[in-house]
Amino acid sequence: MENRKQRLISRIIFITPALAIFSIFLLIPILLSLYYSFFSWDGLNPMKFNGIHNFVAMFQDNLLMESVKHSFILTFWALIIQLPIGLILAVLLSSEKLFGRRLFKTVYFMPVILSTSVLGVLWGLIYEPNIGLLNNLLGTLGLGSLQHVWLGDQTTALGAIAAVVGWQYIGFYMILFLAGLQGVPDEIIEAADLDGASKFRVLWNIRIPLIRHVISFAIINCVVGSLKYFDLIYIMTSGGPNNSTEVIASVMFKQAFRFSDFGYASSISMLLFVMGLLFAFVLSKLFKSEPVQY
Repeated sequence: MENRKQRLISRIIFITPALAIFSIFLLIPILLSLYYSFFSWDGLNPMKFNGIHNFVAMFQDNLLMESVKHSFILTFWALIIQLPIGLILAVLLSSEKLFGRRLFKTVYFMPVILSTSVLGVLWGLIYEPNIGLLNNLLGTLGLGSLQHVWLGDQTTALGAIAAVVGWQYIGFYMILFLAGLQGVPDEIIEAADLDGASKFRVLWNIRIPLIRHVISFAIINCVVGSLKYFDLIYIMTSGGPNNSTEVIASVMFKQAFRFSDFGYASSISMLLFVMGLLFAFVLSKLFKSEPVQY
């Protein structure tokens, strides 16, 4: 009995710091956002209760509905760019015969650890129509007809940002997939080689199925992370031109800090929270599988 009591006290002691951090930085802000979403508040004057008016107004807000569509488009292209390229790079770098593996891993992972502010300014200069690297490169290659005002045209601005977002996190998923591939036991690969399986068959029928749990996590993380993407977009275009790059998070930010409508911004944050939670739940159920056994 005494030992059981000591174990319980030990567990409480060890879990309390983590629980406190989780509550202060995640749980309490979520509950406060839910509370504020039922009020009209400019951050200075007393709050006025307005029930579900903010939630009704959300679905009547054309800009917000457009930003939801943009978030889905950005998420789609993030999945298409980040995961396949990350997996291909991981497969290539998993070969011990490749010269300079450490250098390649460092180079590919570098965008992930760079400041988003730096990347936003850098790619803003690359896309610059007059002195930017992209248009100058197209002109040098004799493709001047393809030169464009990439971030200034509402037909290309969101695509240009999606390309940068995709490029930025390829290295993260490359490392994730590489760790999964390196965890596949060598005995399984050697047995397949002895049976005469080709490199492609080993990859497609053995290595990739054995890291399906890693792929599932990568898909969920990519979808949820892309839905709440904000910083790079705000730095590069601030949601323009003509609101063509507005996403849910940027609309929420502007409602709170530009228009001082914290109640409405809180309701948008709850929409974003529910969407992320819903996608995470559905995808986790969709990709649910038996534990990997080697």
